[in-house]
Amino acid sequence: MFGQGEFDQQELAANSDQIIGAGRDLWLEAVRVALVVAEIAAKEYARRREQVLEQARKADARKIWEERQRAEPVLRAALSEDFWKDPTPQDIGQAWQTAMEWAQSDPEAAAVLEHMRDELESRYGLVPDGVQLDVADLSRALALGAPDLRAEAATAREDAAAWRETSTLYVIRDPSDPELILHRGELRTVPGESVEAASARALKEWAAANGRDLDGTIGIETFANEDVPGNTPISQVIGDRAQAVVDAEVRRQQQLVSGEEKGSLDEIHHAVCAELDRNEEAARLLGEGAEGYDDLHEASKRLALQAVAVEAEMRGEDPRYVYQAATLRSRLAADEWWRKATSAQVAGVWKQVGRWPGGQAKTQMSEFLQDRLFSQYGIDLQNDTAPEAVAELLGGAESDLPAATYADRAADARANADELFRRGFEASAEAARLTREADELSEQPDAEVRVIEEMRNRAHVLTGQSYVHYAQWSSVNRVAGQLEDTAAEHAEKWDVEITPQALREGFNRRWGREPDLTAAASLTVPASGHTSTTSRPSPGVPTPSAATSAASFPRGALRASGEVDSEGAGAVGVAAVGQLPRSVRNRRRQIRVGAVPQQPPIRSRVHSTGAEIRSP
Repeated sequence: MFGQGEFDQQELAANSDQIIGAGRDLWLEAVRVALVVAEIAAKEYARRREQVLEQARKADARKIWEERQRAEPVLRAALSEDFWKDPTPQDIGQAWQTAMEWAQSDPEAAAVLEHMRDELESRYGLVPDGVQLDVADLSRALALGAPDLRAEAATAREDAAAWRETSTLYVIRDPSDPELILHRGELRTVPGESVEAASARALKEWAAANGRDLDGTIGIETFANEDVPGNTPISQVIGDRAQAVVDAEVRRQQQLVSGEEKGSLDEIHHAVCAELDRNEEAARLLGEGAEGYDDLHEASKRLALQAVAVEAEMRGEDPRYVYQAATLRSRLAADEWWRKATSAQVAGVWKQVGRWPGGQAKTQMSEFLQDRLFSQYGIDLQNDTAPEAVAELLGGAESDLPAATYADRAADARANADELFRRGFEASAEAARLTREADELSEQPDAEVRVIEEMRNRAHVLTGQSYVHYAQWSSVNRVAGQLEDTAAEHAEKWDVEITPQALREGFNRRWGREPDLTAAASLTVPASGHTSTTSRPSPGVPTPSAATSAASFPRGALRASGEVDSEGAGAVGVAAVGQLPRSVRNRRRQIRVGAVPQQPPIRSRVHSTGAEIRSP
């Protein structure tokens, strides 16, 4: 059935297939065994690795737990009220850093961080950016925003507001050491003053007082004085540029004064006052009598007047009248003008000032005129008194004689009449004496006829002179009466009482030209008062010279000893309230400036300095 060799080849092929299959099975079994062994080894490795990792995790967790335990007192302290009473930058910095490290994984730390944010903002005005807490800002905030300083800073704000000033707080420190505060305080500036220049001056003063050089090792930062000081400084000045800042401000002020540079009224006013201070300081250092002293003195006068004019403009008034008032006051300050001025001239000045618009210049000039009119003529006028009334009271607008009231003219006439009567009486008495002696001499046998005739002739001449004097006395006395009647009519017509000249002169000798109702307390008068009467003399009866009317004295003017101050006693009548004219009493009761609503006061001449609040 098979050919030769055919069966052997088939059997060989079959055996080969069996052998190959058996080898493949053995290889597959070996692979399976190897895989099983590898799986077992991998599981063992994984088990051992997990054990190592678990041990590491336990060690790390313990380390983290220990670190958290160490952070716990720091975090707990930041929640305490005592912590915030007087913390240092280091205390706050450590607590902030600790809270930041744990806030992501620890809710308690996150709560501490939020609490610190609230405290820093409410107490010091600091708002951290989320991560960084600036050390320089923190040290400055602790220096100026400490709770124990807030009351002092609040008082400074109230005082500054009352004077229209600006209150700022400042710190002085070394820029290279932001944690160290060298000094802290309050800085006051007036309206129109540069805060930067004021802080530069404060830095100079502090450096001079503490022996420090004005260089880059010190600097001043100024902040608004608010309930919680802000983070942004108003100005920053390093020591090496402090003098340059001050010099630049002086140059600008001089340009504002001269008009070369324009500025606000506040700036101009401050510039004028600052230039005036420098002028007066230069004059003081130069000394009176030195070359250039008079020029500085005159410049100071001009600057003072300019300051007043600027203040008037700040109140909404026309500054031109300030200069007009100064010119007019200078002219009227001389007594010579008042002695020679006619009634029309005095009334013209009164009319000129009365036409000015309302303002402080008009008020002060009116008061000046009122005081001079009272001192010079004894009349005290209201502001609305007509110029025609002033002229009429002082002699009439048509008179070319020096101004004087009819009462003063009447008093002068009375005094002249008294003198004429005295001369007539003395002449009459001398004539009677000579006649009597001539008669006695004529009875003597050896008397010389020539001598007797000379005596009788002299007596006749004196008798004639006495009749002339008596006639003149009668005429002048009549004129005095007419003047007194005119004075009374004018006083009633214009509602003005006139203080007698004798009282005014006594008052002026005693206290000068400014009437003061309290001055009478320093006088001494007899307990019975001072009373005299005025009567017209009769021929042949000598009378005293013109007397003053009765004066009532304040209770404080009496002295038990009864001693008399002869120089001032007559002036009591002017000083005593009951003796003053009604218009005087009414006017002097008023508060001249305080009765009129004003802007807040202007503290015109204040040097800005760093007022220490408290050093840290």
